[in-house]
Amino acid sequence: MKKFITFVIAVLLISSCSGSVRKGPSMDSGPAPLLSFVFDDGNDTDYLVAREVFKKQGVAASFAVVTDWINTKNYLTVSQLLELQRDGFEIMSHTVSHPDLNSLNADQIESELSVSKAALEGWGLRVNNLVYPYNKNNAIVRGLAGRYYRSGRGGRSMLTPAVPERYELKSYSFSHNVDKMKALIDRAGAERKWLILYLHNIAVKVKVSQRDGVFQQGETLLFSPSGARGRYTKKLFDWFYFVPLSAPPHAGDTITGQSGKATCHLEEILYNEKEALTELIEYARSRHPGMRIVTLDKGLDIYKVRSEE
Repeated sequence: MKKFITFVIAVLLISSCSGSVRKGPSMDSGPAPLLSFVFDDGNDTDYLVAREVFKKQGVAASFAVVTDWINTKNYLTVSQLLELQRDGFEIMSHTVSHPDLNSLNADQIESELSVSKAALEGWGLRVNNLVYPYNKNNAIVRGLAGRYYRSGRGGRSMLTPAVPERYELKSYSFSHNVDKMKALIDRAGAERKWLILYLHNIAVKVKVSQRDGVFQQGETLLFSPSGARGRYTKKLFDWFYFVPLSAPPHAGDTITGQSGKATCHLEEILYNEKEALTELIEYARSRHPGMRIVTLDKGLDIYKVRSEE
């Protein structure tokens, strides 16, 4: 009889343990991991490049704009901002003039925050969240941000937890090392946290040779035989930077400036941010099906951060 009772107890214990393993409560705990892309400054590549990438993937990003730079060369126009908002993208404030807020007095900080929001809303834009210039903030800045915004994004190269510090959301700078970015996505998925990546002007960096003539800032570039087009931004040593406007270029292309007719030979593509964005979105979806790719405002909704104090 004792042997029988011992056997029954053992069976019950094994059944209980195996049931716990099958249920996997640790796999169900915590909120969904999140991934967000925030484009700082309001460069026109937000509209010319990022918009196409994210619409094709069926997800949205956030665009933090400096109001003094709107409607100026190589920055977004009001009509582009309105179109981005209609497409489901989030428009954020990045202040009026992009100062280091920590270096200003309280009245100056409040002016940068309030005037920016008022200008954007005056153009018909919904603006709930803020990005601090240079990621700089302190207790005074955060306190004043709370008067006008739902949240403020800083940096610190950290994941944002499910209970975020709403006026110091953590973020990582977008790296040209795609494997490093994938590792951060994996970590956010494993820890069920929020990975916020920020970047600026979307560019392609290539190594060139055989330069003949001088390329002109902002001119259209023609790539042959690939048929790609781009906008020249700058050169540094044998590196060449341009905004991708159409099909990707190929090593071996001849690059011709449409205005000045300067030429060079494309030796190697060092990085293409447009392609990297697509690759990372697809990676997150395939490796972490439960991860949601959202704007900052939507992420705050998911994490149940209230819109008001």
